[in-house]
Amino acid sequence: MLFKRPVITCNGQELNARGGSGMGEISNISITRITADANTTLTVADLSGGAVLFSGFTAGRNITTPTAAAILAAAPDMDIGDSFAVTLSVSVAFAGTYVAGAGVTLSGRATLPASSSAYVVVTKTSATTVTWTAL
Repeated sequence: MLFKRPVITCNGQELNARGGSGMGEISNISITRITADANTTLTVADLSGGAVLFSGFTAGRNITTPTAAAILAAAPDMDIGDSFAVTLSVSVAFAGTYVAGAGVTLSGRATLPASSSAYVVVTKTSATTVTWTAL
């Protein structure tokens, strides 16, 4: 699950909880392993475990984000300004270059460096768009 707003019960009434900076991250990380030696289009399912590991590159490759429509359909609880994070990693000596899916704006680093990792924050910026910020 990419994003789920917690529900808090107070005096018998359910209240949607709002998170803020420093409110924590998902736990129980599940690593999606991508071993293909090819350009890759990520899916929402790839991101849902919180970590993606690329181990098959033998040259620089493109990593295309899921579309904003796919991300937002999988995270219906997101409000504008809400975000979730995923860690992407390349275990070999070849980098990945981010390519934006439809409705996605890239921000931060343009590449996933070779033999390195990046923390990516995906933020809902409108009803139909997200920003993919690679730190």
